[in-house]
Amino acid sequence: MEERPANPEQEKTPAEVAGQSGGEVKEVATGSAVQAATVLGEAVSSIPLNVAEKGDKGEETDETSALKEWVELLVRAGVWALLIYVFLFQISVVDGDSMSPSFHPGDRLVIDKVTYRFSPIQRYDVVVFEAIDLGPLNKNRAPKDYIKRVIGLPGETVEIHGGAVWVNGKKLEDEFGLTYPTTTPDASMTRKFVEPEKHYFVLGDNRQWSKDSRVDRGQSLGFVPVKQIKGLVRLRFWPWKNWSWFGRQ
Repeated sequence: MEERPANPEQEKTPAEVAGQSGGEVKEVATGSAVQAATVLGEAVSSIPLNVAEKGDKGEETDETSALKEWVELLVRAGVWALLIYVFLFQISVVDGDSMSPSFHPGDRLVIDKVTYRFSPIQRYDVVVFEAIDLGPLNKNRAPKDYIKRVIGLPGETVEIHGGAVWVNGKKLEDEFGLTYPTTTPDASMTRKFVEPEKHYFVLGDNRQWSKDSRVDRGQSLGFVPVKQIKGLVRLRFWPWKNWSWFGRQ
């Protein structure tokens, strides 16, 4: 995001396409809860305790004792916050226009990490997943998060022709406009994608300006392995005027 999608055996096979919007999202908070707890714990243990000059030697002043209690409280709160981030939800910021008009650059989103522990991924879910951008214009090979809409489920056949998307021979009726096999608006082009098990076919809502599971100029995000999907987009809380809760279709 040409003739074929990325190799399903390769778990991470995205690429940057010149002139396209990757539809990245940036996490507001990152890191491991265990690592954070360790660092915070060391910080608390390293706080110097002032010793009073009067009274019994070694007795902590009231101020020092109160300070230590407050720091310990903050450490516990920080650990709980990180555990929630790792296992329950994360905050992400949209970067790119590939999901326009549904989402815009700067939108702050809450990503639900719980739903998929008890319910399967469904068609039209908007998900955040991790991928490595291998595009020729990208020199940073670090993993990035992307936001896209699930179109094809494992084992399904997705075809794009005549400006529309077809799944297992049935035309999808959606509101995202004309869809072409590539970013070139050519309705005569036809592509077929057969999804392997435990992989999903995703598209950006801005179909003519999105790097996704389609193959364009030899580049593609390819099919998305289920293990790379971080969660379901549930809430937009910023900007306030665009506050929205996103259910499932």
